[in-house]
This record gives sequence, structure tokens and C-alpha cells, in this order.
Amino acid sequence: MKKHLITGGGILLLCLSLFSSLGFALAPKPTYKNGTEVVKAMYKRWQGKWYPNFQFEQRAIFYENGQVTKEEVWQEIYSQPGLLHIRFDGFESGNGVIFAQDSVYRFQENQLAGKMPQIHPLVLLSFDVYFLKPEETISKLNQLNIDLNKVYETDWQGRKAIVVGANNPADSSSSQFWIDKERLYVLRVLTNSKGSTRDVEINNYQMLEDYWVATEIIFKTNGETTLREEYFNMSFPKSTDKSWFDPKNFSSTRWQ
Repeated sequence: MKKHLITGGGILLLCLSLFSSLGFALAPKPTYKNGTEVVKAMYKRWQGKWYPNFQFEQRAIFYENGQVTKEEVWQEIYSQPGLLHIRFDGFESGNGVIFAQDSVYRFQENQLAGKMPQIHPLVLLSFDVYFLKPEETISKLNQLNIDLNKVYETDWQGRKAIVVGANNPADSSSSQFWIDKERLYVLRVLTNSKGSTRDVEINNYQMLEDYWVATEIIFKTNGETTLREEYFNMSFPKSTDKSWFDPKNFSSTRWQ
């Protein structure tokens, strides 16, 4: 009887053939070396596929010492890039804010009560990152004091996540953001201002009209929940009137 000998090289070829036939992917998932690579990957994945306009209402539930202290219904509309108009408890209240040109304008009884420069990290990482050139997003992240040289991978609510701005899970005070590794949308944003840490969880993503949409956001300050937002009546207008985001038009603006 003739014996068939398989050399070392033959064994390797046989194994490769077997893995290929079973459909296994031999190449590992990409590992990002820094936050710059993450931002570029987010932009590449969803450029032209993310929603440029987003209209919704939300239940704003306020907490103090673990107890609900107040509930309101807010009306909001976003338009890329960086435009967000929020009405607190209805248009007739005359209270709300506008985010535009990296500034925030606050209104009380339809009068401008304050203005200050501010890059809104949630607007930047939930929406604008898919419309702005990566270099512009990176510049804004630098202004938010997020160290793009620090990155690691972990788990978050049962999914793989990429963390930018910290080196390990022990660091919960540095400004950082967490991204779903597979879907490349934001999961969590931590910012540190004068020793006070704000931790924002972007939760309960659902597929709506072929778009991924977060339906709950939880705000924590130094570990204590202060606000929970629940989104409803969500839609994606084909266009918006840019005058809605002009502070001069706050009192007369209506989009519903």
C-alpha cells in the first residue's frame, strides 16, 4: 500500500483551504492607532448616508439626589453643520437655546439672556462628524481638550467600543468619547471642566427610516444623574429654513 505523506507546507495549505471553504475571515478587524484614524473612519463610513436634518420632541426629566424634580417636553431641530434650535416646554414659553457658529445663545421670554462661545460635543460627535471634513472635526476635538493620541478598546452595554481620549478604563476623568466599533456612532462623551466631570450616555439606538437614531440620552455630573432625555416624534426633514437658527428670529421661529 502506498503511503501519502503531507509535508509541513502541505499542512498549512490544507488548513488555509479549510478556513477559506468554511468562510472564516483570516484578517483581524481594524485596530485604530489614534483618534485621528477613528474620526476619518467615521466620516468615511457614513459620509452621504447620515441624516442632514433631524426634527424631534423629547421628554426632559430632571433629577436631584436621585429623585425626579421636574419634567418638561422640548421641541428640537438640527441641521448640518452645527445648527441646533431647542425650545423649552413649547414655543409659547419663549425659552430655549440656539447653537450656531460654535456659540450658544440663551433666551428667556423671547429675549436674549446670554451668549458665549461653545463647541457642542454631542452635536459634533452625533451629527457633524459625518459632514465636516475630518480635519475640521479634529480641530474642534482638540479645542475640547480631547487627547487624540490616547485610544483603547473596551465593552459598552454588550458591544465593542473604541475610546478616544484615555488609555484605560481607570481613567474616567479625562475628556473622551466612546464609539461603537462596528457601527461607528457615538455611545458616550465625557468632558472635564475645572474638575467637574460630565458623563453623557447616548443610548437605545434604533433603526428608523434606515437611519441609526439614539432615543435616550442620560447626563451625569460627577457620577450623579441630572437629566434624562427620551426622544419621540422623530423625523428627517428634506430641508430646513436656515433663518430658524438665526438668534434674531428666535421669537418668531416655528417649524411645527
